[in-house]
Amino acid sequence: MKKTLIVVLSLITILSLISGCTISGGTGTGNLPSGSSSGQEVPGDSQTESKEEERQPVTIEFLCWGAAEAATADAFKAMVDGFIAKYQWITVDVTESNYDAVSTTLLTRAAAKSAPDTAQVSNQWVAALKEMDALIPVDEILSAETMNDYYAGAKSGTTINGKVYSAPWIIQPICMFYNKDLLKAAGFSEPPKSWTEYIDMCYAIAKLGTNAEGNTVYGRSLASTVLPGAGYFTLIDVWANGGDFSDADGNITFYSEGTVAAYKELQEMVKQGVIAPGLQIVDNRSLFGNGQIGFHFDAPSQTATFSKVNFGVVQAPGGQSFSSDHHLVAFADTDNAEECGLFIDYLTGPEGMKLYTDNSDVICARHSVENLEYYKNLDSNMEVFFRAASTVRSLPVQSSKFLQAMEEIAEGLQRVVINMEDPDTVISDVNAKLKTMYGQ
Repeated sequence: MKKTLIVVLSLITILSLISGCTISGGTGTGNLPSGSSSGQEVPGDSQTESKEEERQPVTIEFLCWGAAEAATADAFKAMVDGFIAKYQWITVDVTESNYDAVSTTLLTRAAAKSAPDTAQVSNQWVAALKEMDALIPVDEILSAETMNDYYAGAKSGTTINGKVYSAPWIIQPICMFYNKDLLKAAGFSEPPKSWTEYIDMCYAIAKLGTNAEGNTVYGRSLASTVLPGAGYFTLIDVWANGGDFSDADGNITFYSEGTVAAYKELQEMVKQGVIAPGLQIVDNRSLFGNGQIGFHFDAPSQTATFSKVNFGVVQAPGGQSFSSDHHLVAFADTDNAEECGLFIDYLTGPEGMKLYTDNSDVICARHSVENLEYYKNLDSNMEVFFRAASTVRSLPVQSSKFLQAMEEIAEGLQRVVINMEDPDTVISDVNAKLKTMYGQ
């Protein structure tokens, strides 16, 4: 853990006595988050100045990928600068990392007891860090008011045994892109409002055969390679048909009539040429961007990718979708839990998100942020993602086995849509493997 050695020179003491004042460590007005065990006095509404003057400067290390990426580097600098200006006794040492390296870096450093104070993470990584006892539950360093401000769905994925181990920051709700031109050519003036309408429109678009450029047209996309993403994107189909991955207590419930129905539906669409099998998510993005797919589920970050397509966005017609989120965590080895709490609260709250949205397009994770001017001026497609953010489900990431489980589901999907095996048999096999994996 990085620490700053503060040397107080006798000359400063003499000068402060001569001038009749005390050297101040900052002018911040943050309150101590509930549950903090730092033992330091915290400034409040009364005697704020005298309490602030007693603070000793500290440094916290913030490891992130956002500061290293061109699209978000300016936003991250603005937020860190804004935080330091408010809490002047705190210095933030930003450690930049490539996204692909962050998870491994954090696991390695946590095992070596040299983790940063706080970090930007995917919510899918939190369970593994928690299982190493590497994290402080954020509900111990943030106030109850702040915790209640976060979207319930965004918190649920990293709520483990009643404690919340990460703070939702940026929400990436998965919504449905649709090609307006293909929909019109198939005889429809509006996107589907139900799952049944959606399936019917998928078949109708596929029957078009080709688009205006003569390329083969498919009704919808489906990732069916053995990768975790192929597994959890299929959950939208499972939920729409009444199935689920697990119940509220974490018990695996993947084998159900709903899940089997979803896989039968997918298998038939592949047989009828409604779906192009054997593709990765990136392949489907290319096809949709080329005007060859009618419907495609994806994140708001992909809107620019499809700039050549006349598209619209709607929430999942099945009523349920998920989000893949960026969260913030604090590590158990930190000596500055209180400051980590202030930092997390600031970045995810209205002040930090004002600076973030001034520099980048993002969807927030807290109700209090919704009143920012940025969210009042969204285009129609981003408005859909914004509305979805507070209602979508979290992925079932409460276990470090999640990614392995999603690969298992993806392998089962491939057996159904590539090998054309019996869906009931395949889902039963996958369910048994998942139960073993989760020790059930």
